[in-house]
Amino acid sequence: MVVLSHGLWQSRFGGSPGAIGQTLRINGVAHLIVGVMPVTAEFPAEARLWLPIASDPTCCSYSYDGVGRLKPGVSIAQARADLLHTQGSIWAARDSGHVVSPVLYPLHERLVNDYRLIGSALGVGVLLVLLIACANVASIMLARSIFRQREIGIRVALGATGGRVTRQLFTESLLLAAVAGVAGALLGRGGLQLLLRSMPDRIPIWAGFGTDWRVIVFSIGVVGVTAVLFGLAPALQNRRQDGRGAIAGGGRASPSHAQRRTLNGLVVAEIALASVLLVASGLLVRAYQRLRDVDPGFRTDHTLSFRLALPKVKYPSGKEQMVFYDEVIRRIRSLPGVREAGAVNCPPLGCHLGNFYEAEGAAPAGRQGENPVILTLFASPGYFRALGIKLVRGRFFTETDGTADGLRAVIVNQAFARAAWPNVDDPVGRRIRNQGGDSTRWLSVVGVTGDVRHYGLDRPARPTVFETTAVLARDNDPPGLAIVAYTSTEPSAISNAVRETVRALDPELPLYQVGTLEGELNKSLALRRVFAWLLAVFGGIALALAIGGIYAVLSYLVGRRTREIGIRMTLGAERNQVLGLVVRQGLGLVILGLVIGLPAAFAASRLLSSLLVGVPAGDPLTFAAVAVGLVGTGLVAALIPARRASSVDPKVALGVE
Repeated sequence: MVVLSHGLWQSRFGGSPGAIGQTLRINGVAHLIVGVMPVTAEFPAEARLWLPIASDPTCCSYSYDGVGRLKPGVSIAQARADLLHTQGSIWAARDSGHVVSPVLYPLHERLVNDYRLIGSALGVGVLLVLLIACANVASIMLARSIFRQREIGIRVALGATGGRVTRQLFTESLLLAAVAGVAGALLGRGGLQLLLRSMPDRIPIWAGFGTDWRVIVFSIGVVGVTAVLFGLAPALQNRRQDGRGAIAGGGRASPSHAQRRTLNGLVVAEIALASVLLVASGLLVRAYQRLRDVDPGFRTDHTLSFRLALPKVKYPSGKEQMVFYDEVIRRIRSLPGVREAGAVNCPPLGCHLGNFYEAEGAAPAGRQGENPVILTLFASPGYFRALGIKLVRGRFFTETDGTADGLRAVIVNQAFARAAWPNVDDPVGRRIRNQGGDSTRWLSVVGVTGDVRHYGLDRPARPTVFETTAVLARDNDPPGLAIVAYTSTEPSAISNAVRETVRALDPELPLYQVGTLEGELNKSLALRRVFAWLLAVFGGIALALAIGGIYAVLSYLVGRRTREIGIRMTLGAERNQVLGLVVRQGLGLVILGLVIGLPAAFAASRLLSSLLVGVPAGDPLTFAAVAVGLVGTGLVAALIPARRASSVDPKVALGVE
């Protein structure tokens, strides 16, 4: 029997309800279609059909995962205790040393763990941008309300009540916020689609992203709250003003000390928040660039990879399957443009197969924490040359390895050699053996390879043992293999020829997971890349808002201090002195913001330390670049109003009143 995924149901049967009850041939065996899963079901990832597991309880090994639903009121700790109790019979029969213990964790944690930290960091980034924008708006609204003091004073003198003045200013704030909210929602929707298109292979199908009623309500709420908080304060300030004083001042008096302190405080807050975002984004971008420079230990360019799964109906024994794989490799190797080809059960960045080994002459193995799972790969002789894996000691496999009885040859990587024989320079000739299954057969180390980052550039190389694929000929149910080919041309140029080669041997055999290792590497880094550049965009927006705030506040203050500047110049102040006065004021705000923001940025960067591969949380280059960048752009923002102030004609300035 088989259960279909929604996508397979649509592509193969056109979504017809009549698919239920039909038969589908899988690996040459007819299966009865008994159900179709909903569109969001793809557990495990990218599953397209589900088959019942064999009913024989002895068939299953540690390579299987279990899924269970807890009864109401049962905790994870209770379930873990029950699972350990069930494991007791397995320990007694096959694992007296308790080398392997079951691990239990909530399924939800497993599904969202990769996105939790990144999602939280992006949420904080959005919040910081919102706060900077609010501070910017508040400073502009406050400056605007000060500028309109005379207008408000006239309205009050003509009989307008304080409530009516407040409603007028508040209505203006809400109107501006509503227009901006609509524009922002449209831009946000477009930005979301752009984001999803940039990483199509990293977003699981069950994680729906769309503009539903919750998003709309949240957006309206954010717009409303910000409009109330940052539009009401200036309105209340104008409500408390002296109408006669505002009219008598002519609307040209300089702002009070409290008003200037409020404006300066808002600008300092913008700079501080912007520095946090800029440091975080700078660290993540540098970490991503450093990650791209990490040597994976294998060749990624000009490598084509695909998988084959031979049906047991046609190829019932391991010997027959290996004869087929060897012929496929031989024919692909002879194709024009192919330099080398090989096979492996788990290519880098693709999958995992682990085992436990005992090393001759090494310290006794402890429990699971002291005796970690060893990555176990079955590779053909040409696999290492196809991927350019470095040989450190000894030799690679030959065609005769694994074909005769006696000692079986294995190759280990440097991580395994360091862990098993830390004081041995050349482990070639040493022996290891499997702790499970056939634990009496010793395996002879014939070579040591360089470390390969099998699970991604952001994870360290794991201890690895390579066995030759020739030993799989003795296996009644060998694993499916991946074929890798190193080409002298673009891999896509030979993909059709590779398909035809396999089709010539077996027309019914499909190729799957066809792609390049370079593409797989880029896919593995997609989430980090998008995350780093999204925060960089947030940092750029924050910088633009903060610099805009400096420019707006200084421009306003210069405009309000025209008469004061005219008096200074009349009393002998030089233009350069006036220029320096305004520039120092702007730079003072920037420096004060940095004094507050950089320590906060350092604390925030510590929270991102797990994502900062190769870059320390307190990276001095990033912090220095942010400080210099903010000071430089702040200087430019201050120079424009400063030049306008220094060009004031004293006669005109004194005649303004």
